[in-house]
Amino acid sequence: MTEPMTGLTPTSYNRYSRYLHWLMAFLILFMVFLGWRFDDKDSLIFTRANLHKSIGILIILLTLLRIALRLVYKAPPAAPMSKWQIWAAHALHVGFYVVMIGLPLSGWLMVSTSTRDIPFFGMTWPHLPVPQTHDAHETFEAAHGLIAKLLFYVMIPLHVLAALKHQFVDKDTVMEHMVPGLKPRPILNYRWLLPIGVVGSAVVLGFGVLRGTPQTRNDAPPPVASVASSEAPEASASVSEAAASSVSETASASQAAAVTNWVVDKSATKIAFSTSLSGEAINGGFSSYSAAIAFDPEQLDKSRVKVTIDLSSVSSGDNDRDGSLKSDAFFNVAVTPKAVFEATSFTKTDATHFVAKGRLTLHGKSQPLSLPFSLIIKTDTATMTGSTTIDRTAFGVGSGEWAATDALPAKVKVDISLKAKAAK
Repeated sequence: MTEPMTGLTPTSYNRYSRYLHWLMAFLILFMVFLGWRFDDKDSLIFTRANLHKSIGILIILLTLLRIALRLVYKAPPAAPMSKWQIWAAHALHVGFYVVMIGLPLSGWLMVSTSTRDIPFFGMTWPHLPVPQTHDAHETFEAAHGLIAKLLFYVMIPLHVLAALKHQFVDKDTVMEHMVPGLKPRPILNYRWLLPIGVVGSAVVLGFGVLRGTPQTRNDAPPPVASVASSEAPEASASVSEAAASSVSETASASQAAAVTNWVVDKSATKIAFSTSLSGEAINGGFSSYSAAIAFDPEQLDKSRVKVTIDLSSVSSGDNDRDGSLKSDAFFNVAVTPKAVFEATSFTKTDATHFVAKGRLTLHGKSQPLSLPFSLIIKTDTATMTGSTTIDRTAFGVGSGEWAATDALPAKVKVDISLKAKAAK
């Protein structure tokens, strides 16, 4: 645990500070290169984002530890240099400490403007007490980007160039402060493997890890797993057998006594939605619902449909995102756990195409909604497909940073494919 010394004067930083220096150098560079890939729209974009958040919090903790070590252990003396160089070196080092806290802190502030949980390597990190508004998010995001540019384009190049100047021009011992034995001569020294390895591995891993399947907004969505599924951000709804069984309500039956009642085949039914977040396609659906369907193409005036969706069954293939959808920023399932579409008026456009007109109640608000659909009935089996667009802002779905429609559009497409059997 002892360090090389001349008398009581250390010739390098203590080993713990050196270890932290190179670990943090790797993490910071890795974070920069990983952050550049946020524009890549693939199936692991949210996994990369969660890793970015986790490492950001880790950097704050490591910076505080490094400051503590700096106070406990004596630093090696500065190499002989002019006063302006001493001042510049001191200012740059202080600047690094400020930025190493300020950069992840601005990111922490930014994600705290959302109700979504902040991940920290599988655990949940607390939010900072900031307004959960779009304007606050934009402010902290701009600060985060500005500090990142200052670090990568100004401070790191200055730090590296200064170190190389000391090594090859001044030929002093500055590099040995962090790499003991890396003397100016001989130039070819195996100890160069440490700084080169740190930079190289940060580049390779930053650009190479967590590469998912490229996705486009026109990709055919795969089936959604259960609500507890993870790592399928492009999934749409394939309703599970574990969903609640179909309910046929007696009120509808009495209103249309001569109209066929239908029981939904959950294994062949999908209630799906699609939207995008900053240009990335998001597909999801609901796996739990009940449906009371009394419908006859020849008795549209007596037909009635009521579908009740359990919003807590939402699944978009990403647990973190699903938690955000259930929160008070979106569906607020603790207060309004159900969405209800009730259609009492139907029009026929041709032999197999109809329009259901009714009202959708969502997030405590009720709005008119029309659902165009096609229907084919063979004997006792009905196959229906329908599609409509819902304006989430009309129902107050999306608050705080999600109230704006630049990153998350107001219009959400809903697709329904349904198979049902005539009730016996």
